Amino acid sequence: MDQITPIISISTSFLQRRCPDDGYAMMAKARELGYKYVELGHSLPVTLIDGIVKAVGDGVVKICSLHNFCPVPVYALGPTPNLFSPSTKNAGESSQWQRYTRNTVELAGQLGARAVVAHSGALSQLFFNPGRKLGKYLDGAPISQFQPTPQFQKDVEKFRAKTAERAMAKDYKFLAKNLEEISDFCVERGLYIGIENREGRTELPLDWTFKELFNEIGAIACVKAWHDVGHSKIKELEHLYQQQRLIEDTLEYIGGWHIHDCDADAHDHIGLGDGCIDFRALRKYFDPQKHIFTLELSGKVTGAKAADSLKFFEDLLS
Repeated sequence: MDQITPIISISTSFLQRRCPDDGYAMMAKARELGYKYVELGHSLPVTLIDGIVKAVGDGVVKICSLHNFCPVPVYALGPTPNLFSPSTKNAGESSQWQRYTRNTVELAGQLGARAVVAHSGALSQLFFNPGRKLGKYLDGAPISQFQPTPQFQKDVEKFRAKTAERAMAKDYKFLAKNLEEISDFCVERGLYIGIENREGRTELPLDWTFKELFNEIGAIACVKAWHDVGHSKIKELEHLYQQQRLIEDTLEYIGGWHIHDCDADAHDHIGLGDGCIDFRALRKYFDPQKHIFTLELSGKVTGAKAADSLKFFEDLLS
């Protein structure tokens, strides 16, 4: 059997600071660093798209995925992944989420991408804020200095139970409805929506309900999971959920990964090898035949480190 060449891309989250006004130059910079694939991120203005399209047409790089919403709606500024929520009960916001997600999907189809990575909103709250008590434990000193107590563990269990109940009863129903509305549009263009795990404690999907959510939405044709290893590491550092447990909960649904390191104080999007993620322990979950791997590095990472991170990950998969 021929060896599969894995799809390893660099996100424009790293590239945009270096080439803020020239989409073609941005793609050329990715290739200069050794990357053959790029993920278009959620902060790209429409003015950069023509240059990116030309670079793809010229064979500079290929586009494997886009991050919703891309390009940024013309009336918005900066990164917009949470501009509209698919888990809202508001019909107007749902309509806008569908509209701009279709725009992203349309561009993804034109560029030959396979996936659109999407956020899912946050737990609906009014007077209900289950994360407040945990913040008293976790939002003071550096997380590396925090030592969980038996009372903290009890409060975590209560937090997980309360948030799971609300998400399953309310928010996930609206999320499923919006995904169903765009499913045919995605399938016709040969791509899927990758539902990303998040770092916020009440952002959706909740890590401890991801499996239950996908038992409900996994049959929707356009839906897969997208695992961000930095985000799951942050939850592990906060003693909220274990990284490998989340992966094992969702492995059958995973279509792609955001790859970056995270240090012991929960600073993520750093170069591979500069943090505390044990990538060799995660290697058994990576499937180059099925998965897309995007190095989602901060723009603060050096070019040399971005190139080294690619080599690190290529060696890991080989």
